[in-house]
Amino acid sequence: MPRKRPDDRFDHLVEAATRAFIVNGGFRRTSIEDVARELGVAKGTVYLYVESKEALFDVCLRRADATTPFPVPALPVPTPAPEATLAFVRDLIGGASLFGALDALLADDEGRDPRDELAQIVDELYRALSDHRVKLRLINASAADLPELGALWFGAARGGLNRRLAAYLSRRSTAGALRPMPDPACAARLVTETVYWFAVNRAFDPGPDRLDDEFARETVRTALLRTFLPCEHAA
Repeated sequence: MPRKRPDDRFDHLVEAATRAFIVNGGFRRTSIEDVARELGVAKGTVYLYVESKEALFDVCLRRADATTPFPVPALPVPTPAPEATLAFVRDLIGGASLFGALDALLADDEGRDPRDELAQIVDELYRALSDHRVKLRLINASAADLPELGALWFGAARGGLNRRLAAYLSRRSTAGALRPMPDPACAARLVTETVYWFAVNRAFDPGPDRLDDEFARETVRTALLRTFLPCEHAA
Protein backbone atom coordinates (compact mmCIF):
# COMPACT_ATOMS: atom_id res chain seq x y z
CA MET A 1 0.00 0.00 0.00
CA PRO A 2 1.46 3.39 -0.99
CA ARG A 3 2.23 5.79 1.83
CA LYS A 4 -0.26 8.60 2.29
CA ARG A 5 1.13 12.09 1.76
CA PRO A 6 0.89 14.29 4.85
CA ASP A 7 -2.06 16.65 4.48
CA ASP A 8 0.04 19.74 5.15
CA ARG A 9 3.15 18.69 3.21
CA PHE A 10 2.31 20.77 0.13
CA ASP A 11 1.86 23.96 2.19
CA HIS A 12 5.15 23.29 3.98
CA LEU A 13 6.83 22.73 0.62
CA VAL A 14 5.66 26.12 -0.64
CA GLU A 15 6.87 27.81 2.56
CA ALA A 16 10.27 26.08 2.34
CA ALA A 17 10.67 26.89 -1.35
CA THR A 18 9.74 30.53 -0.80
CA ARG A 19 12.39 30.82 1.90
CA ALA A 20 14.97 29.11 -0.32
CA PHE A 21 14.27 31.33 -3.35
CA ILE A 22 14.63 34.46 -1.22
CA VAL A 23 17.61 33.43 0.94
CA ASN A 24 19.60 31.90 -1.94
CA GLY A 25 19.13 34.94 -4.16
CA GLY A 26 16.55 33.92 -6.72
CA PHE A 27 15.41 31.33 -9.22
CA ARG A 28 18.73 30.40 -10.85
CA ARG A 29 20.63 30.17 -7.58
CA THR A 30 18.07 27.86 -5.97
CA SER A 31 17.93 24.16 -6.78
CA ILE A 32 15.35 21.52 -6.02
CA GLU A 33 18.00 20.02 -3.74
CA ASP A 34 18.08 23.30 -1.79
CA VAL A 35 14.30 23.18 -1.38
CA ALA A 36 14.36 19.53 -0.32
CA ARG A 37 17.05 20.31 2.24
CA GLU A 38 15.01 23.24 3.59
CA LEU A 39 11.96 21.00 3.87
CA GLY A 40 13.92 18.07 5.31
CA VAL A 41 12.98 15.52 2.65
CA ALA A 42 14.64 13.71 -0.25
CA LYS A 43 14.86 15.48 -3.61
CA GLY A 44 12.51 12.94 -5.18
CA THR A 45 9.80 13.82 -2.68
CA VAL A 46 9.59 17.36 -4.08
CA TYR A 47 8.78 15.96 -7.52
CA LEU A 48 5.74 14.22 -6.07
CA TYR A 49 4.28 17.70 -5.64
CA VAL A 50 5.63 19.72 -8.58
CA GLU A 51 6.90 18.74 -12.02
CA SER A 52 9.72 21.27 -12.08
CA LYS A 53 11.40 24.22 -10.43
CA GLU A 54 9.41 26.48 -12.77
CA ALA A 55 6.17 25.01 -11.41
CA LEU A 56 7.37 25.47 -7.85
CA PHE A 57 8.36 29.11 -8.43
CA ASP A 58 4.98 29.85 -10.03
CA VAL A 59 3.14 28.29 -7.08
CA CYS A 60 5.22 30.25 -4.58
CA LEU A 61 4.43 33.52 -6.35
CA ARG A 62 0.71 32.84 -6.48
CA ARG A 63 0.44 31.76 -2.85
CA ALA A 64 2.72 34.39 -1.31
CA ASP A 65 1.04 36.88 1.07
CA ALA A 66 -2.21 34.90 1.07
CA THR A 67 -4.58 35.84 3.87
CA THR A 68 -6.84 32.80 3.38
CA PRO A 69 -5.87 29.13 2.85
CA PHE A 70 -5.45 27.83 -0.70
CA PRO A 71 -6.81 24.40 -1.64
CA VAL A 72 -4.16 21.84 -2.57
CA PRO A 73 -4.11 21.57 -6.38
CA ALA A 74 -3.94 18.36 -8.41
CA LEU A 75 -0.47 16.92 -7.89
CA PRO A 76 2.14 17.09 -9.21
CA VAL A 77 1.60 20.71 -10.25
CA PRO A 78 2.45 20.93 -13.98
CA THR A 79 5.06 23.23 -15.41
CA PRO A 80 3.28 26.43 -16.50
CA ALA A 81 3.80 28.09 -19.82
CA PRO A 82 6.42 30.86 -19.36
CA GLU A 83 3.90 33.54 -20.29
CA ALA A 84 1.50 32.33 -17.56
CA THR A 85 3.84 33.36 -14.74
CA LEU A 86 4.58 36.67 -16.47
CA ALA A 87 0.86 37.32 -16.94
CA PHE A 88 0.30 36.80 -13.22
CA VAL A 89 3.02 39.32 -12.35
CA ARG A 90 1.75 41.75 -14.99
CA ASP A 91 -1.77 41.59 -13.54
CA LEU A 92 -0.41 42.10 -10.04
CA ILE A 93 1.52 45.18 -11.10
CA GLY A 94 -1.02 46.91 -13.29
CA GLY A 95 -4.38 45.25 -13.29
CA ALA A 96 -5.48 46.35 -9.83
CA SER A 97 -4.16 49.92 -10.15
CA LEU A 98 -2.06 49.65 -7.00
CA PHE A 99 -1.15 53.32 -7.16
CA GLY A 100 -4.46 54.91 -8.04
CA ALA A 101 -3.94 57.92 -5.76
CA LEU A 102 -0.69 58.86 -7.51
CA ASP A 103 -2.29 58.44 -10.93
CA ALA A 104 -5.26 60.58 -9.90
CA LEU A 105 -2.99 63.35 -8.62
CA LEU A 106 -0.99 63.30 -11.85
CA ALA A 107 -4.23 63.77 -13.76
CA ASP A 108 -5.40 66.61 -11.47
CA ASP A 109 -4.24 70.00 -12.71
CA GLU A 110 -5.66 71.88 -9.72
CA GLY A 111 -3.60 70.43 -6.89
CA ARG A 112 -4.78 70.13 -3.30
CA ASP A 113 -3.13 70.60 0.07
CA PRO A 114 0.43 69.29 -0.47
CA ARG A 115 0.55 67.63 2.94
CA ASP A 116 -2.61 65.64 2.20
CA GLU A 117 -1.38 64.75 -1.27
CA LEU A 118 2.01 63.50 -0.17
CA ALA A 119 0.60 61.62 2.83
CA GLN A 120 -1.87 59.88 0.53
CA ILE A 121 0.90 58.85 -1.88
CA VAL A 122 3.20 57.55 0.87
CA ASP A 123 0.41 55.66 2.67
CA GLU A 124 -0.80 54.08 -0.57
CA LEU A 125 2.72 53.06 -1.55
CA TYR A 126 3.45 51.62 1.88
CA ARG A 127 0.20 49.64 1.92
CA ALA A 128 0.66 48.27 -1.61
CA LEU A 129 4.23 47.15 -0.94
CA SER A 130 3.59 45.67 2.51
CA ASP A 131 0.52 43.75 1.28
CA HIS A 132 2.69 42.06 -1.37
CA ARG A 133 6.04 41.97 0.42
CA VAL A 134 6.77 38.26 -0.10
CA LYS A 135 5.83 38.35 -3.79
CA LEU A 136 8.00 41.41 -4.26
CA ARG A 137 10.99 39.75 -2.59
CA LEU A 138 10.55 36.71 -4.82
CA ILE A 139 10.27 38.85 -7.95
CA ASN A 140 13.14 41.13 -7.03
CA ALA A 141 15.42 38.20 -6.18
CA SER A 142 14.79 36.50 -9.53
CA ALA A 143 14.38 39.48 -11.87
CA ALA A 144 18.06 39.44 -12.85
CA ASP A 145 17.90 35.69 -13.59
CA LEU A 146 14.81 35.71 -15.82
CA PRO A 147 15.08 38.35 -18.60
CA GLU A 148 11.35 38.67 -19.27
CA LEU A 149 10.57 39.01 -15.58
CA GLY A 150 13.41 41.49 -15.20
CA ALA A 151 12.14 43.68 -18.02
CA LEU A 152 8.67 43.66 -16.49
CA TRP A 153 9.88 44.37 -12.95
CA PHE A 154 12.66 46.88 -13.54
CA GLY A 155 11.01 48.55 -16.52
CA ALA A 156 7.24 48.58 -16.26
CA ALA A 157 6.81 48.13 -12.50
CA ARG A 158 9.58 49.77 -10.51
CA GLY A 159 10.73 52.01 -13.32
CA GLY A 160 7.20 53.09 -14.20
CA LEU A 161 6.37 53.94 -10.61
CA ASN A 162 9.53 56.00 -10.19
CA ARG A 163 8.91 57.89 -13.44
CA ARG A 164 5.35 58.76 -12.43
CA LEU A 165 6.42 59.79 -8.95
CA ALA A 166 9.25 61.92 -10.37
CA ALA A 167 6.75 63.67 -12.65
CA TYR A 168 4.50 64.44 -9.68
CA LEU A 169 7.36 65.73 -7.51
CA SER A 170 8.71 67.87 -10.34
CA ARG A 171 5.34 69.47 -11.06
CA ARG A 172 4.51 70.19 -7.43
CA SER A 173 7.97 71.55 -6.59
CA THR A 174 7.84 73.81 -9.64
CA ALA A 175 4.52 75.12 -8.36
CA GLY A 176 6.09 75.82 -4.94
CA ALA A 177 4.01 73.22 -3.09
CA LEU A 178 7.04 71.01 -2.35
CA ARG A 179 10.68 71.78 -1.64
CA PRO A 180 12.86 71.93 -4.74
CA MET A 181 15.14 68.92 -5.18
CA PRO A 182 18.34 68.68 -7.25
CA ASP A 183 16.81 65.96 -9.42
CA PRO A 184 13.20 64.66 -9.46
CA ALA A 185 14.30 61.12 -10.42
CA CYS A 186 16.62 60.94 -7.40
CA ALA A 187 13.87 62.34 -5.19
CA ALA A 188 11.45 59.70 -6.45
CA ARG A 189 13.95 56.95 -5.68
CA LEU A 190 14.42 58.37 -2.19
CA VAL A 191 10.69 57.94 -1.60
CA THR A 192 10.30 54.47 -3.08
CA GLU A 193 13.49 53.01 -1.61
CA THR A 194 12.68 54.34 1.87
CA VAL A 195 9.17 52.94 1.75
CA TYR A 196 10.40 49.66 0.21
CA TRP A 197 12.89 49.01 2.99
CA PHE A 198 10.39 49.57 5.79
CA ALA A 199 7.40 47.96 4.04
CA VAL A 200 9.21 44.98 2.51
CA ASN A 201 12.86 44.42 3.43
CA ARG A 202 12.35 45.12 7.14
CA ALA A 203 10.31 41.90 7.41
CA PHE A 204 13.29 39.85 6.21
CA ASP A 205 16.04 41.72 8.03
CA PRO A 206 18.05 39.43 10.33
CA GLY A 207 18.64 42.21 12.86
CA PRO A 208 17.29 41.78 16.38
CA ASP A 209 14.98 44.79 16.35
CA ARG A 210 11.35 44.09 15.54
CA LEU A 211 9.59 47.31 14.63
CA ASP A 212 5.83 47.63 14.93
CA ASP A 213 4.38 47.89 11.41
CA GLU A 214 2.08 50.79 12.19
CA PHE A 215 4.85 52.76 13.87
CA ALA A 216 7.11 52.03 10.89
CA ARG A 217 4.51 53.35 8.46
CA GLU A 218 3.88 56.49 10.53
CA THR A 219 7.62 57.12 10.89
CA VAL A 220 8.20 56.80 7.14
CA ARG A 221 5.32 59.14 6.40
CA THR A 222 6.50 61.73 8.95
CA ALA A 223 10.10 61.64 7.71
CA LEU A 224 9.19 62.00 4.05
CA LEU A 225 6.68 64.77 4.67
CA ARG A 226 9.29 66.74 6.61
CA THR A 227 11.79 66.15 3.79
CA PHE A 228 9.60 67.41 0.94
CA LEU A 229 7.13 69.87 2.44
CA PRO A 230 7.96 73.55 2.94
CA CYS A 231 8.33 74.49 6.59
CA GLU A 232 4.81 75.92 6.89
CA HIS A 233 3.27 72.57 5.87
CA ALA A 234 5.70 70.14 7.51
CA ALA A 235 4.73 70.54 11.14
